[in-house]
Amino acid sequence: MKRFLAIITAAIIIISAAGVEAFAEEDKNFVLNGTTMGVVQDDGSILFKPQGSSHANSNALFELLSGNAKRTVVLPKKTFKLDRVLMPGNNKTLIAKGATIIQTDLKPIVLNVSTKLKYKSLKNFTINGGTWKTAKKGSGSKKSSTFRFAHASNIKIKNATVYTDYFCHAIELIACKNVTVDKCRLIAQGKKNPKDDEVLQIDIATPTTSPSEAQYGKKFVRGQTCRNITVKNCYIKGGRGLCTNKNDKISSAITSKHHYNIKVLNNTIIGETYEALCLHNAAGVTVKGNKITSKSTKPGHKYGLFLLSMGKCPNLKKQKNLISGNKIKGVEKGVYIHVVDGSPNKFGKTTFTNNKAYSKAGAKSAISIDSVSKLISKGNKKYKW
Repeated sequence: MKRFLAIITAAIIIISAAGVEAFAEEDKNFVLNGTTMGVVQDDGSILFKPQGSSHANSNALFELLSGNAKRTVVLPKKTFKLDRVLMPGNNKTLIAKGATIIQTDLKPIVLNVSTKLKYKSLKNFTINGGTWKTAKKGSGSKKSSTFRFAHASNIKIKNATVYTDYFCHAIELIACKNVTVDKCRLIAQGKKNPKDDEVLQIDIATPTTSPSEAQYGKKFVRGQTCRNITVKNCYIKGGRGLCTNKNDKISSAITSKHHYNIKVLNNTIIGETYEALCLHNAAGVTVKGNKITSKSTKPGHKYGLFLLSMGKCPNLKKQKNLISGNKIKGVEKGVYIHVVDGSPNKFGKTTFTNNKAYSKAGAKSAISIDSVSKLISKGNKKYKW
């Protein structure tokens, strides 16, 4: 009887996509349906046990990351193949230092929304380390981002190398808040194309910019934007580097939606066919200590840093911008801060200091700033690139 009670008390009940499952801790092994998925370490984290096939790996990791109980899962320093999308529950940490994770199907590796499951947002999730790759998507296929989070909050991605192709995003944040991307390498690979996408996208939730209403439901695609996003100490390289997205195709109300409190700090950002750092409809930005380079020769996109506002954002003037200590290169303009013609708005107080701006069109074209209610500009230098 004592042995029976000990086994019962060692069982941890969780809710997963498959229903109610029981993880049994037996000699520090985590077992589900007779399969050992990991070993409980002294600090309480679970060291994942490779399962021998991409499908088995996917199923095991899916279950370990499901539910809302606080849990840390550690991947060994090996290469893992997956054929299923990971949809973690709240309060999870996935440590992948030294591991390589390859998605063999034309799907994301990590996301928190699916057509097959009822929509749910994600809270308190961390990815630390790892090299993350998705299957080759082919020219112009635009299948999916490597990581995609929607309406998520308190997300941290750090020390990770995330690859994508030129038609997709390494990280896509749709209507998220309180997100930090730190010390990551985000890189596009493969064939370039005139329709290249940004490697890191801070997105607005609308039917034409994010997955369809069928996936989200109408109430989740009404123009919700991102808040409190920090990208720091990263290397970002792709067709376009980092972009806050807008939507000017649906209605004036949607066009006027803005992202708030976007911080871009101490990164190297390279745009090969578009802008390097493109902040569309971002109100209240901090861009500090970055190396920003755009090689684009496309009309309307030949800028290193492009800060653009469209629509009628009622809070635009109230938000302060700080752009300081950056080295910024663009073909036509290094820096271009602009409100679209016809808009009644202006950017709020903008402090633009100690930047070095370069333009291939000549030093006079290196900096172009208009539509700012109050501009503090000092210590900046302009060069021909």
